[in-house]
Amino acid sequence: MPSSSCDPSFFDRQPRAGGPGPRCADPLGYALCASYRDPARVQPVSAGTTFDLVSVQMETGLDALDLMLRSGRPVGPVAADARVRVNRVGFLLPPATLQTEPGFAWWCRRHGLRLASDGDVVALPPLVGESTRMLWLVAPGAAETGRTEPGLLLSALRQALRYRGRREGLSSREERSDSIG
Repeated sequence: MPSSSCDPSFFDRQPRAGGPGPRCADPLGYALCASYRDPARVQPVSAGTTFDLVSVQMETGLDALDLMLRSGRPVGPVAADARVRVNRVGFLLPPATLQTEPGFAWWCRRHGLRLASDGDVVALPPLVGESTRMLWLVAPGAAETGRTEPGLLLSALRQALRYRGRREGLSSREERSDSIG
């Protein structure tokens, strides 16, 4: 039995005799895991060839991920970086998504989201073991995962941003009504 979803035997595409068949059909997960020099450490990984990335503030990212998981549709790798100066969630998309979906990329930039593609390097959590500040919310190659469709991510981000805007609007109205004088 493989020790993690990134153990090479996990990605064996040849069915075992009498076995259920290939264990990993996600080439994105395979390529991402193969790009790590040491799976137990935070890894700088070049975006563009293996994946594109959309990075959002932690609160918005967690809300969007929750909506995506509730949809029942496949969700690809999602990483969280809880370091104080970062505090973001990164959604990994298939390579060249930002080039082939210019409207999606434009919308992300317009709403202040960070994008990573060709030529960008991002820090990703360890594949095995534990890290206190960086972790996989949806690990590459994990069971019941797939590739995140840009439309699903866009819909979830729009809803999360709308919800966040409403929540902030309510809290600012409450602060004004509580003030004296």
